[in-house]
Amino acid sequence: MSRRFAVTQKAVLLGPEPERRLLLLENEDGVWELPGGQLRVGEQPVPGLQRAIRDATGLDTDVGEPVLSTAWEIDEGGAFATIYRAHSPTESVTLAGDHVRAVWLAPEEAVERNLNSTQKRAIERAVF
Repeated sequence: MSRRFAVTQKAVLLGPEPERRLLLLENEDGVWELPGGQLRVGEQPVPGLQRAIRDATGLDTDVGEPVLSTAWEIDEGGAFATIYRAHSPTESVTLAGDHVRAVWLAPEEAVERNLNSTQKRAIERAVF
């Protein structure tokens, strides 16, 4: 029996200096998350993350090194996620897909949002 295994990538996406604000997206369920998405079959990690961010926000990004990787069980399979530090030269977001709101926040404000512990830990590693 084959098990489903999802590979997700997200980014602690920082905007232009000197503000050092980062982007959070709110989904249709009211949950806040870092931008990113699932890696498609045949995609390399960094271009796949850049594509996912561009698809969801319209932003072109420079992706740096990973700050956190983790795996967990879901449904009838598993999931693996890597979160990278990334930079956008602009804060001009054009939302698409299942996100209803985008906000740029200081890192201290971002970790106060309803993010899961993995994403909070990634923010702390990327900016503090």
